[in-house]
Amino acid sequence: MSNAPESVLVGSLQKFSVEDGPGIRTTIFLKGCPLRCKWCHNPELIDPQQQLIQSPNNCIGCGHCVKVCPQGAVTMNPEEGVVIDRAKCDRCLKCADECYAQALRPVAKPMTIDDILRIGLQDKGFYDNTGGGITVSGGEILLHADFVNKLIDEAGKQGIHVCMDTCGFGDSQAFMEMALKENVTDILYDMKAIDDDVHREYTGVSNQLILDNLRMLAADARTADKLTMRMPLIKGVNDSDDIIRRTGELYREIGVKRVNLLPYHSLGISKKRNVGGAQEEFEQPTEERLTEIENYFKNELNLKVEILGRV
Repeated sequence: MSNAPESVLVGSLQKFSVEDGPGIRTTIFLKGCPLRCKWCHNPELIDPQQQLIQSPNNCIGCGHCVKVCPQGAVTMNPEEGVVIDRAKCDRCLKCADECYAQALRPVAKPMTIDDILRIGLQDKGFYDNTGGGITVSGGEILLHADFVNKLIDEAGKQGIHVCMDTCGFGDSQAFMEMALKENVTDILYDMKAIDDDVHREYTGVSNQLILDNLRMLAADARTADKLTMRMPLIKGVNDSDDIIRRTGELYREIGVKRVNLLPYHSLGISKKRNVGGAQEEFEQPTEERLTEIENYFKNELNLKVEILGRV
């Protein structure tokens, strides 16, 4: 892995994160993902290319963006405010560059490893005192394997622990190389749906590579203990008895010890609209159903279970 790019597009860096691995962490959200989850809560990070995103509440109605757009893709509507014709927009971002109110802005910014670690190191004292570190998330980190591999190495030189947050869809050899690194202490591994037909319908890809990579990590004593499974739970999609039981059987078979349950939330809907598009709205399982799933993993499989992100 010697061909790491100079920089990658970073959607945001979230400091003082407490749900992206142990301790206090800085989470880096990389742009680009090979999955197209219909419930994605960061849909603006799916496309690996730069995009224009709107923040309508910031708009002061000055109309400057209309004047500077070379493609004539920006208009003002008395009821809707700024309207972007995405078919005309070539993502030159001139409107965003000159938007004083930041109502129009790029989704992400290019950052080098030095840029990321400069921010990450600001909170090293908190990491050291709480067992934290940086978490590399997305999008999907395996889409940027060369860059992330080098980032992990450079973080290690600074004494920073790293958590990998991944859907598991990527090159197996590159994945294992990163997972084996000494300063990678945790791997948050998504389980969208164990049923391949459901997985294809709702994410756009088969889960076969994901399951193969999971088995690979679970079978190696050097990486098995780093694994925590993360399961988004969407009512009527992946919360059925059949899917939950089959998932549990897999976890028992490969020796999974920890599971995070993430009930669906609709925070991605406005983000999708603001990058130009529409996202389907789902529901989270009832509290009763969440408790049933929690108790199954906890009591029948003796797993450590947390329910995160309730809204």
